[in-house]
Order: sequence, then C-alpha cells, then structure tokens
Amino acid sequence: MHAAYNFNFLETISQQLKSSLDALTITPLNAGSLAVLLADQVRLNARQGVYQLYLGNDLVYLGKADDVANRLDEHLTKLSGRNGVHLPSVGYKALLLDRSMSTAANENVLIGLFLPTNPQMWNGKGFGPKDPGKERDTTRPNYFDTKYPIRSDYPVPGVEDHESIGSLLGKLKAALPFVFRYGLDGKSPVSALVVDLTGVPRTAEDLLQAALRALGAGWKGAILAFGMVLYETTKDYPYGKTLLP
Repeated sequence: MHAAYNFNFLETISQQLKSSLDALTITPLNAGSLAVLLADQVRLNARQGVYQLYLGNDLVYLGKADDVANRLDEHLTKLSGRNGVHLPSVGYKALLLDRSMSTAANENVLIGLFLPTNPQMWNGKGFGPKDPGKERDTTRPNYFDTKYPIRSDYPVPGVEDHESIGSLLGKLKAALPFVFRYGLDGKSPVSALVVDLTGVPRTAEDLLQAALRALGAGWKGAILAFGMVLYETTKDYPYGKTLLP
C-alpha cells in the first residue's frame, strides 16, 4: 500500500509565523522603540522580517520588509501627517528573520491568515504606495486616503520671512510627511523669485498659497487626500481643494 504526501511548505511556515506574531505584545511605535529595534537588528545581524501595525488594539496592516526598522519609520512618518490618526495609539509587532526564513515568509499568505478576523486591515486599500502617481491627481481617492487625509495644516519649520520660490518649495518637500509634487526646477528663472512670507503661518497650505500668489496666473495648486501638487496647468482637481493665485 502506498500514498503520496504533499507538504504545504508556505502554509506551515505562515501558520508558525502567525502564532509567533500572536504571542507578541504590541509595542508603541515611536523614535525610542525604533532605536531599540534598530539596535536589535544590528546585534542579531537580521534586518529582514515581517511586522504588523496597530491602532490601539486593532490590527491595521501587515507587511514584509528588507529593513523592518526603516520601513516602520517610514510608516510612522506617513501617519504623522494624517488626520484621524492619534500617534500615541500606533503600535507594532515585528519578527526579525534570518535570510532563509525571510525568503520562505510569504506576505500574501500571511495577510490571508489575518484578514478574515481583521477586516479593518489597510492591505490592498492604498496604505502602502509612497506616491500614487500623477494619474491619481484627478481620480477618486482610495480607502486609506479618504479615511485618513493629509493634514494641510502640517507645520513647516525653518522657513524665513523672505524665501525664493525654489527654496520655499524645496523646504516644503523636505519637511512634509506626505506627497508634494511641483512643476518647477532650479534652472527655471521663476525659481529665483523672492516670496514675502511675513505674517504667513508656517503651515503646508498657507505656504503653498503664498507660493501661488507669487507665481501668478496660470499656476494652480491642489490639496488632495494623499498630498499636495503645484503646477502651471489648466487641469481640474475634482477630488481635492483647488488653490489659485
């Protein structure tokens, strides 16, 4: 008598990873905990792994990364610029894996194990992409961006009372934890135009509006659910707040 035995490798590994994640306690996601995680990655010589994000006790995202601490830091930065997210309530769990185990860990299978009991998860709902691209500027925002739109009042430090357009836009892009795209490079004569920012609040929207006033007719800005844009264009932004000079 004989029979064939089929070992479901991915399912077995994923179930073990799920059990290990379930056994972990939720750690607050902040600069201090990330410093400890980074030190552990160096000590264990293991940067790769799988992780979970939590809002309070609710699992909201599961991911896999080549550098877990770096990816979690990116997520923390992104969430800091969103309405509806109370940063002290954001937590995480992480499993650091050696190279062989990281290769065996399948993100999609793991998501499939957690999703049935956690339908609130952001996987597949727009949380992951860093920049959805220009085609998203005029289309309906996804679930994540709709529920947690950007903070247009996000503070921008280090802006002087008189800045060139190029310098101002560069400082905005460097400071904002969300997408900011603009159609102006340093070679354009317009980039040297000086903007008087005396009395202008140092927030993302106010500074963008000041830049628009200086640029003048033909330029248009928009506050979108996922970020801000500034272009010389006639394009309409039906799913955002349009700013004109």
